[in-house]
Amino acid sequence: MFGFLSSKRLVIQLMLAFSLFIVGTTLTLGLPVTWLFQQQTENHTQSLLDQAAQTTFALLQNNQSQLENLALLIAERPTLGQLVAGSSPSGELLKYLEDILDTSDSDVLIVCSSAGQLAATSLAGEEICSQNPAANYMIDGDTAWLFATAQINPAASEAVWIVVGQKLDTLLNKISQQSGLDYALLADNKLATTNLEIPSTLTVGLTAEILPGQILKLDPQHPTAKTHIAESNRLAETPDLKLVSLLNVEADYANNRQMIRLIVGGLVGISALGALVAVMISRRISQPLNQLAQAAAALRGGDLNTPLWATSKVWEVDQLTNALEDARVSLKHSLDQLHKEKTWVENLLNSIVEGLLTVDDRGCITFASAGVTRITGIASELLVGESIDTYFIPTSGEDKFSSQLPAPNQSRRVSVPLNGRETLLAISASQFVPPEAGNANLALVIRDVSDEERIHRMMGEFMANITHEFRTPLAALAASVELLVEQSPDLTPDEIVHLLNALNIGVINLQALIDNLLESASIEAGRFKVSPHPVELNKIIQDAVNTVRPILEKYELNIKYPQTEKSLLVLADQRRTCQAVVNLLSNAIKHSPEHGVIEITTMIADQKAWVEVSDQGEGVPSHYHKQLFHRFTAPVGEDGASSGSGFGLGLSVVKAIIEAQYGEVGITDHDQEGAHFWFTIPLAKADTA
Repeated sequence: MFGFLSSKRLVIQLMLAFSLFIVGTTLTLGLPVTWLFQQQTENHTQSLLDQAAQTTFALLQNNQSQLENLALLIAERPTLGQLVAGSSPSGELLKYLEDILDTSDSDVLIVCSSAGQLAATSLAGEEICSQNPAANYMIDGDTAWLFATAQINPAASEAVWIVVGQKLDTLLNKISQQSGLDYALLADNKLATTNLEIPSTLTVGLTAEILPGQILKLDPQHPTAKTHIAESNRLAETPDLKLVSLLNVEADYANNRQMIRLIVGGLVGISALGALVAVMISRRISQPLNQLAQAAAALRGGDLNTPLWATSKVWEVDQLTNALEDARVSLKHSLDQLHKEKTWVENLLNSIVEGLLTVDDRGCITFASAGVTRITGIASELLVGESIDTYFIPTSGEDKFSSQLPAPNQSRRVSVPLNGRETLLAISASQFVPPEAGNANLALVIRDVSDEERIHRMMGEFMANITHEFRTPLAALAASVELLVEQSPDLTPDEIVHLLNALNIGVINLQALIDNLLESASIEAGRFKVSPHPVELNKIIQDAVNTVRPILEKYELNIKYPQTEKSLLVLADQRRTCQAVVNLLSNAIKHSPEHGVIEITTMIADQKAWVEVSDQGEGVPSHYHKQLFHRFTAPVGEDGASSGSGFGLGLSVVKAIIEAQYGEVGITDHDQEGAHFWFTIPLAKADTA
């Protein structure tokens, strides 16, 4: 019943350790003592400042009275009256004033009249003489003054008075020695004078309104700055002047800080003692927890086979150890099962050539298999979470992809541009809402059927073309043979020769067609092979020209080719290379104009023999060059339609024969200048002839 109060419980142990030594001590002792000591220091310094301020104003009043008495004594001197009333030079009056100044405790003597200044000992007195004679304080430039005035010869017709002045900074220095205060005199909230050793410090904090007992840290950036308590009073006769009394409390506050440090040090010591006790208790907990932490790290690293254990005297830790061990066993069993199922599902999905997509009710992709990446070229990570219309964009003018999806249990074909080409996708859909599927409600199986469609279309064209290719020459052969059989007795020798030439040409065309079909079939079946050996290039070209010569003569075409005795020796399969040249010549014959010229040129380039077959036909547009050597592709004219017969096997066979012998084949860009097909073949030896 009272098990929760057991001494083994973590809550009870921590409460006894920290509540007793830290929280209680800090709140009940440290904070009140610190606040009380601070208050006593502030009250003591404020009392000192009030007493010293009263002393300051008493001393100022005393000095003012002394200056007034001195002014009266000087004004009553007969000699001064005579000098002022007589016509003596101003220099005698000034010398007389300087003699008086040397024996007095003042800093300046000025004789003024209603007309202006008569004489002054140390500064121009025009401004002084223009002021109210009863004024006691004045700022002249950077100097503050305390003045007293007295009239000379009161019975005289013209008012003349003497002004006795004393510098306030000198006076404040004397008063500071008696009161123990520092002073700053402000005029219109600007510093006029001070007796502090560092005048620059007064630029901070003094110009604003100062509250009684305000603490000022004058210019905290200065290394000798001190802490002062300030009090501001205005001088009665001059309301624009304000005297700020500053009591240096640096020592008091230093003592205060020292006491606070002692108190804080004591609290820290008590806290350290409490922490030591807490450490002793926590070690009983930390050791088994560290063991559990190491075991948890092993679990995170995938080690589910090592049992969890920890020796402890804390009841909570024992319960935690048992719970973690049970969780480890259950987790290991679940992960083993999930790993098996995950591996099986991944292998199944990756083995499917078709792509699998799941789509939610908003049209967003929730899953994409590896087959989708193979079809689209887009990583599955990029597809998941995106709208299906973002990456599957139909051709221009079609509805968006999501609108063309088939209904569940149906299929449909949709054309979309993927990987830079038009791709035809066969899409099958099914409803997919198991509990594990989340919000996915449609499963799509997509398959790229572009090649199938293209092959199906090409096979239809191929069958139509090959039927035409065989029917036309066979019909011509049959007609020629029929004439020879039925009308040979009536035919002239020239007519017989003409029919025989027609038969020969038909046989040559059929033989070339059959050879290309056989070579194309062997290439498709992977049985195409060449047997290269040293052979003269001229012999290959001569055999090819002899093969097509009847056709050249029939269409009245001329041919130019190398007929020199010295020939290049190449490493080639003679029969197949001759077939390649025949295919190029046949292509040139089909596209040459009447009485045109076909030219064969040879040269050496990069240790290979270069052969080029040129005609004077309409040429091949440059944008069509890349497709020329594909199967079932025939050269086209400017209108985009095939300009000759054939079904696109000849050039593809040429490419296969030449590349099998480590050569290259291509067409040179000469738009509107006929077609210029070329190929290279390796030399049998280093022949530079």
